[in-house]
Amino acid sequence: MRRIWLAAVLSIFGAAANGAAAPRIAVVIDDFGLTYKKNVPDEKWYEIKWPVTYAVMPESPRTREAARRIQEAGQELIIHFPFDPFLSLTLPKDRVEADDFAKVEALLEKAFAQVPQAVGLNNHRSYLATRNRPLMKAFMERLKKRNVYFLDSFVSPKSVAFDEARAAGIPAAKNWIFLEEPKRYSKEFATAMLRRCAARARRQGSCIVIGHHYYHGTYEGLVEEVPRLQAEGFEFVFASELLQK
Repeated sequence: MRRIWLAAVLSIFGAAANGAAAPRIAVVIDDFGLTYKKNVPDEKWYEIKWPVTYAVMPESPRTREAARRIQEAGQELIIHFPFDPFLSLTLPKDRVEADDFAKVEALLEKAFAQVPQAVGLNNHRSYLATRNRPLMKAFMERLKKRNVYFLDSFVSPKSVAFDEARAAGIPAAKNWIFLEEPKRYSKEFATAMLRRCAARARRQGSCIVIGHHYYHGTYEGLVEEVPRLQAEGFEFVFASELLQK
């Protein structure tokens, strides 16, 4: 096992010496704006020095404060936008329901009023909405006017959000893996998922991984494992650096 690990490390450094680009990883941390006493204090996240993209929920108790602090920390700020179940949507398959779109459009206006500094947007949950092509097409037409990028959190393998963003001419990217699963948010699990992302980055050149700021296991896994991956030759970047345009 040690021999295999050493060979992988040497191959990365060898590629770098030959002028090849280092494999890149973007870590996105969701749900800022909501923090409870048992969670990792937001201040600990703001102390991280390597690039992280932080996604802030609109209409939350600390939306504006979190957005301000993220910018002050020099990190990338995006909006974490909820469709369903935060909004009650009917989502017909063959058309955009007028009431659905009115709700989505109103929340989009509020989100950018509360977080005008955002350079991008990803979806919070939205297992059903991101599979609904009529709504995603209409939403992306509105989002394009904001001149921001879209990151498909890819909570459903049937999501069409990324495709519709690209079709609308919006720079876009897609999440590949999550650092947690329901009832699985230990440091060991987060570390394993980050390592899986790194393996994909080694094969494909880059990888995006999403975690949530609530979990101590996620935070501890990242602050311990990221420096190791950096020492192995991986580059950590903002999600905006991995967009398809």
